[in-house]
Amino acid sequence: MSNITQRGFGAPLGLQANGVFQTSTDVALATLVGTRWDTSDGRELILVSTPAGTATAAGYLYQDAAIIAGHQGLTVTAFNPYGTTNGIANLSSSPATVTVTLGGTAATVNQYQGGFLTVASGAGIGQTLRIQGNTAQTSTTGSVVVTLEDGPNTALTTSSVVSLSPAHGANVIIGSATLTGAATGVALYVIPVSSYGFLVAKGLTAAVTVTTSPTIGQEVTSAASGQLTVGTATGVSLGYAAYSGSTGTATLVFINI
Repeated sequence: MSNITQRGFGAPLGLQANGVFQTSTDVALATLVGTRWDTSDGRELILVSTPAGTATAAGYLYQDAAIIAGHQGLTVTAFNPYGTTNGIANLSSSPATVTVTLGGTAATVNQYQGGFLTVASGAGIGQTLRIQGNTAQTSTTGSVVVTLEDGPNTALTTSSVVSLSPAHGANVIIGSATLTGAATGVALYVIPVSSYGFLVAKGLTAAVTVTTSPTIGQEVTSAASGQLTVGTATGVSLGYAAYSGSTGTATLVFINI
């Protein structure tokens, strides 16, 4: 279940004795992916994981795994509220479940664990519900049962249309001019494949810029291959330049994601 906690309290995360440049392969950290951490100098970091075969490179922008079009705008075929089994109330704390029909793309087991189910229209519109797990489906138009961490405040019905998004910060990939998932942050250092580490989500950091380098105060947006550029109509706004850089160099920017 999602909990609301006050940031800035608790012991520092000590994966290894190397300041913020920490990496780990401890799978127990999976439950902390996407959480924000403060540094003593005022920056905000986000704990992320890297997929097999992809390590991060310092100074480049990373994003969440790509949103899958075939898992958006899905029709709800059944809904079981918290504390029920097959629609029948029981004395246990059974989590809420939503059964959906896929829109042309198969799903793997727990593909959306830690991600979100958003209600796009119909009963319960506007709700954002954290996902505990999901069943697998090899048929591209078959049914998938999504188990929720949080029971909806407004019950879903077969009039509800929902969309699935992956866990924020899990299996991050290099950014692009037009992002295919939510921006996560700029890499501080190399995070090896299949590992956990930190990106800068807010504060000063070096970021590699492309042909049109920003000057102090100019907006920076996403560009090809994880680089940043002067604000464009297609790029995602990520902050502003804190120093006037030159083409192809790592420029000091204030990231705000």
